[in-house]
Amino acid sequence: MAPPAWIADNIPTLLRPLLLMAIATYHFIMTILEIIFVERQPAKLFDITGLRFKAFARLWTYNGEAMSVEMPGPFDELVSKCQGVVLDIGPGSGELLKRFNAQHISAMYGAEPATPLHPKLIKNAEKAGFGGKYHALICGGEPESLIPALYKSGILGQSGTGGTAESGVFDEICCLRVLCGVPHPQQTIKGLYALLKPGGRMVICEHVVNPWRTEGSMLGRLVQFLYTIIGWPFLMGGCELQRHTPEFLREAGEWEKFDLEYVGPKEAVPFVVGELIKKA
Repeated sequence: MAPPAWIADNIPTLLRPLLLMAIATYHFIMTILEIIFVERQPAKLFDITGLRFKAFARLWTYNGEAMSVEMPGPFDELVSKCQGVVLDIGPGSGELLKRFNAQHISAMYGAEPATPLHPKLIKNAEKAGFGGKYHALICGGEPESLIPALYKSGILGQSGTGGTAESGVFDEICCLRVLCGVPHPQQTIKGLYALLKPGGRMVICEHVVNPWRTEGSMLGRLVQFLYTIIGWPFLMGGCELQRHTPEFLREAGEWEKFDLEYVGPKEAVPFVVGELIKKA
């Protein structure tokens, strides 16, 4: 491939995350200014973790809809088939809820730890036709946070903080652009596997480490590393670009079906999209 053609085909996709980082930097600065001049609580600036997540929630509030217009691969087909009792990990402000068929879902539980996003999450659930079937939980996907919240909601028959719970609770579990940011991905995924009914389905749409040894590219992998160094996780709410999520999913338990495909494998932010069926 001639150099000009290679540049036209590769550079835009490799540099696109840099634009998102610039937008995130703007919201981080605006969050600092709001804390100082609007809230007048400068002491909050010393809570770096709280500041980061407040800035990321602001980013998602203003840009979540635009960031959810184009979803990779067979995303729409996969989520439109969700049915029964569904657990949605990290729904954010609910921009993707309109992609589901609410008529086929008897109950949906959204585990979202960012409380500033909940008002819009509930509003989007109503707009998508869920009504009282949608239950917004203030928790993350990690077992120590999720299990007590599910118990409190009434769907679990026992509680715990160590990740133990009754198996076979959910017909479907959706992980849509969220496993990149959970603190302990392997433990979290194993906990989700335990909550899935035998024969239940897990829908996956996650960006992952570039598969440069197989169908990816070494340049894409290098760019991922550089973005991480210059602050991607800090600005993006703990999001990690270099996670081996497919391996973590495969190791979580026994699967009757394990169907994941790479979308944009040569890019700096490649995705895996597909469905997993838990062994009955």
